[in-house]
Amino acid sequence: MRSTHYAPVPCATSGCTRNALTGSEHCWEHTEDKQAYLDGLDPLNLENAWLAGIDLSARDLRGANFAGARMSGAKLAGADLGGANLRGTFLDGADLRGADLTRADLEFAVLGAANVSEASFHDANLQRANLVGAKGRSTDFSCANLYYSRPGNADFQKASFADANIQRAIFRRANLAGADFTGATGQANFENACLEGAIR
Repeated sequence: MRSTHYAPVPCATSGCTRNALTGSEHCWEHTEDKQAYLDGLDPLNLENAWLAGIDLSARDLRGANFAGARMSGAKLAGADLGGANLRGTFLDGADLRGADLTRADLEFAVLGAANVSEASFHDANLQRANLVGAKGRSTDFSCANLYYSRPGNADFQKASFADANIQRAIFRRANLAGADFTGATGQANFENACLEGAIR
């Protein structure tokens, strides 16, 4: 049975309270042959899939379609997600350290408490994305569209927002020490944010 974000199926392992991955009877933790499961995924056809906790670290996922997928707590460190469709995707608590999301579509995506340190969101669409509490030291948001995004309480020390659209972005209480806003356009909310050493 196909498990989706909208109709998740409980993991078949007795006592497990998690939901099964799309195309599996088990959650990621209880999937015995993880490599076989990964090999069977079609990255172009994972819209609304349930993939919470999955490990896709360092994989080539360029152009993948994860729109609306539940990928909470997923491991995507070093993954290549260039041009991927992550519109409305749940990536809360995910590990995206060093991932490449150049030109990816993350409009309405949820990245709350995700670790995006040293990741690249160059020229990515982050309109209305939820980045509350994200960790993003030295992250590249250059040329990205952050219109009405919510990076409040985030740690974006030494991140680059060069030439980005930050119109109506809410950086309330964010740590932006040493961040680069050279050429950034738009009026953002920096209420109680740390801008020590930031370039504006």
